[in-house]
Amino acid sequence: MPTTLQDWFCLKEGRDNFKPHVIRDQNLFFCHEHQLQDEILRSIKRRYAANEPVKMLLYGDWGVGKTHTARHICWWLEQNKNEYPGKPVVIEIGDMTAKSRFDTLVRPFLDELGIDFLIDLARKYLQLKPNVVQALQQAGVPLYVATVISKFNMATPGITPPPVVDDAFSCLKGRKPPSSAASVGLGQQIVESNELFGVLLAIGEMYRAVNKQRMIFIADEAAKLNDVEDDETTRAHWIATNRLIFDDNNNTFGFVYTLSAANDRALPQAIWHPQLQNRIGQNKYLLENLKPQDVGSFIRKLIDEFVDNGKVDQLAQTGQIPASDYDWSNYPFTNQAKTLFIDYYQRDQENAKPRDISEKLNELGFIALSSNNRLITPEHLSAAGM
Repeated sequence: MPTTLQDWFCLKEGRDNFKPHVIRDQNLFFCHEHQLQDEILRSIKRRYAANEPVKMLLYGDWGVGKTHTARHICWWLEQNKNEYPGKPVVIEIGDMTAKSRFDTLVRPFLDELGIDFLIDLARKYLQLKPNVVQALQQAGVPLYVATVISKFNMATPGITPPPVVDDAFSCLKGRKPPSSAASVGLGQQIVESNELFGVLLAIGEMYRAVNKQRMIFIADEAAKLNDVEDDETTRAHWIATNRLIFDDNNNTFGFVYTLSAANDRALPQAIWHPQLQNRIGQNKYLLENLKPQDVGSFIRKLIDEFVDNGKVDQLAQTGQIPASDYDWSNYPFTNQAKTLFIDYYQRDQENAKPRDISEKLNELGFIALSSNNRLITPEHLSAAGM
């Protein structure tokens, strides 16, 4: 069995390499901590204080930590649910084409929630509001969407739903219902921006009424919306839908987009049209590439979390790591190698992103392992083209 990075660098149980795991490590934060605490979480607290749903835009270069930040927000809400109750629903936006509409997002959101969840939610809402269609209409949900939602009460929680409920679930996703469904009121396809928005509005309204808290829909990797920029009709559809989402009149559910964009100019019109800029306002946060001093801090936090310090010290004590080269504050580098590593990202800040740095650490670790060296040296950096 070949030696692994975990064995060679004394990584803790469950750590195979130096790359953080988005979900497993969502409670950890290795960089952008000041921005997280003073801007992003402060914005969330401010919205709760004003009894408003959380709405924001997180953007930055690929690999800078947007998805991790979104997942950390979910973790933070769970840890503080008594003071900040809410239900985040996270999806990654799938492949899109120039003709893709908002059902591209509605569909995975519904799949993430599941049909059983919606059956149970609809049943509890019915107990509060005997006339479901009327109640949802009064909340701003289009009549047809409210009618489709009402079909979920034809199912019994815990029992396989009848075909009409399966058809209703598919209909909410924007799919064309079968011709046989017309006889039970499911005769049209949900395609318009106000109707697709209405699907999330209906679910958010029911959840808020039943649980006394809001849903927060989080759409990751919205940079794929660049694919709709060339089709004027489709772009207008997205702008109209997002206008409804981010408008102050939507006090029912929260929404967060994350997307790869180096600056405001790179944001797609579907999200950053002038009509949307006024609605999103200051609730947009650019996660920048790491500054030189932040690179060192990122590495230190990563190593402290991932590496068993006691095992490394033992290797130094037994001579497997040269004592003259070893200092825990520099591990897994020699002193000179760490200085050169940070200096590299000072000269090449375009690549000073957490994902790139973690991958480079893995590469350097493999080079060191292959040369039978327990520490990363300047020679290893040279071998990696640094």
